[in-house]
Amino acid sequence: MTPPTSADHGHPTTDSTSGKFHDPKTIRIRPADFNDARDVATVRRLVQGFAHVSNVTLSPSVQDTVAPFLGRRAAFVLLAEDLGSENDTKKPETVAMLIAQRILSSFEAGERINIHDLYVIPEAQGRGIGRRMLSVCADHARALGCSDLTLEVAGDNAAARSLYRTFGFDVPEGEVPEGSVLYGKCPLS
Repeated sequence: MTPPTSADHGHPTTDSTSGKFHDPKTIRIRPADFNDARDVATVRRLVQGFAHVSNVTLSPSVQDTVAPFLGRRAAFVLLAEDLGSENDTKKPETVAMLIAQRILSSFEAGERINIHDLYVIPEAQGRGIGRRMLSVCADHARALGCSDLTLEVAGDNAAARSLYRTFGFDVPEGEVPEGSVLYGKCPLS
């Protein structure tokens, strides 16, 4: 089953680094097409960007193979495109990515969706795109009959923890031990 697409609605903002106007009304969320070389390159670029902000160095072989690997293994990858942006290829700028997998829940004798990565480029953060991607992911999970969403988040990532908590994940508030990775679950009922 292919994940649905969606438009994100919110307040228009300007990208402070490039001067680009990012109007949340022009954001479209769609599944990545791993048969499209541009989507493969986009996923590779966004994974590298996410690794960079996570202080992770990807080996050259991982950089070369991550997108094809995800195309074979991930349940789905969502891309958020700014349809109002212009670039050299006349394709919309991709500003966010969500990678998720369908996994088993032995205690519920069912399935759930595990969100492996959610990355919004720094210039597009704070515009509701991450929340919209979570919503599209949840809609897709419900359509598949999944009971909930799960994820892990770095304890020091306060912005992500806040987003996940307000979306319905049971991620703790407040201080956590340094280096903590927190597990969160969000029921879909």
